[in-house]
Amino acid sequence: MCLPLILAVVLSFWMPAAVVAQNVVVELLTSQGCSSCPPADKVLHDMALEDELIVLGWHVDYWDYLGWNDEFASPENTKRQMGYRDRWNLRSLYTLQAVIHGEAQVVGSNEREVRMYVGQFQAEKPMLKIDATASAGSAQVRVSPKTSKLPEAEVFLVRIIPDASTDIRRGENAGRTINYVNVVQDITWIADWNGRSSI
Repeated sequence: MCLPLILAVVLSFWMPAAVVAQNVVVELLTSQGCSSCPPADKVLHDMALEDELIVLGWHVDYWDYLGWNDEFASPENTKRQMGYRDRWNLRSLYTLQAVIHGEAQVVGSNEREVRMYVGQFQAEKPMLKIDATASAGSAQVRVSPKTSKLPEAEVFLVRIIPDASTDIRRGENAGRTINYVNVVQDITWIADWNGRSSI
């Protein structure tokens, strides 16, 4: 797409996200300062071209101390990862962590394992329908339940950069040019949803 920024809608549930949507969401917690991250960034980049996948790159800021400040990193992204750490009782944060549909986490460079979970979640019956239309600089998104078993949820708007390339001059990746896809810029709360009626 030629637009500099794309908007995506994300639902946040207080239950396993595997039941949320028809498309599977793959999130990568990454950093330009992490020497192990480029293979995971490549996996995310390749998967972004596939149907029924929503991939998001969340750049964290705790590698910046090594001499290169990740231009896409933010404390908010690190805080998001802390939530995942606490959810799964992990001992620490780590980059190239991939979170698949909010329900599983693996090392993001392990494409086989990432795809295994993607396949599992794609095989599940969708429990809601999302319709979106856009025109003249505005968009309308309608979320409708396909079951009576959905909990209350929050609806967020995620702003992303669809494609980016960075020449890294210092730190562990000094001298490398890395391509990124769907880099998260910010996330904004839109509404609360009761999980029962369309919104």
